Amino acid sequence: MSGESVTAAELAALELFAGLPETELHDLAAVASRRRLADGEALVLQGERWEAVYWLTAGRIALRMEHEGRRVLVMTLAPGDLLGWTALREEPLALVTARAVGPAELVSLPFDPLLDLLTGGGPAARLAFRRLIGAAARHLQDTRVQLLRPGSEGVISAG
Repeated sequence: MSGESVTAAELAALELFAGLPETELHDLAAVASRRRLADGEALVLQGERWEAVYWLTAGRIALRMEHEGRRVLVMTLAPGDLLGWTALREEPLALVTARAVGPAELVSLPFDPLLDLLTGGGPAARLAFRRLIGAAARHLQDTRVQLLRPGSEGVISAG
């Protein structure tokens, strides 16, 4: 469930926020929360509205999409990975279904406080923005590798 608090120190341990001023971290921690997912539980379904950006802190999340009646594994996320960055656009709809592979724990941050940080100007905003773009670029590269890997869907069986 969501609603568990997150500390400024926990946020500082996430790559995006490392080295940010304490006041920024405390403000973000005040609106951040923790979410736990059971094995197989969906964080978001493709086409649903995203409400926040998430960082996976424990477990794994599989990102799959439906395309022409087929489910395609896009990427498997590990602790430290960022989810929901693609929804920082005008229409924040999920491009994929994000589902836990085993138990998982995430830290969530609503879009507006993150956007306030990123658009606030100054060194902290520039650093956070560059890190967000870096995470997005890594995700795109990892997705490319996953999609081009032969057998990336695993064993297909009849039935």
